[in-house]
Amino acid sequence: LGMSEVKLWPSYFPYTEPSLQVVGYSDLANDWIELGGSGVFRPEVTWPLGVKKPVLAWGLGIERLILLRLGLDDLRVLYDNDLGWLRRRATTSIAGSQTLQG
Repeated sequence: LGMSEVKLWPSYFPYTEPSLQVVGYSDLANDWIELGGSGVFRPEVTWPLGVKKPVLAWGLGIERLILLRLGLDDLRVLYDNDLGWLRRRATTSIAGSQTLQG
């Protein structure tokens, strides 16, 4: 992933408490990148569903890694419906080689 250091620290997420954020230091971005979050669902979330035991929650934030990998700076591009943009983009692999879509 190209992260030289990974840290876990307490954070706030509205549906979990306690909550934990996972960040990694990217030498490419020269900054800390959020990789994901986790926590224990608050009872107000699980009790209406009939679940009375603690439930763990976690999610990965790989969008930021994708931005770095593709050299993008706007997260919204990844959620756009512009098929033309997708067709014009080079495809990429984790290994780093790029090929042009035909």
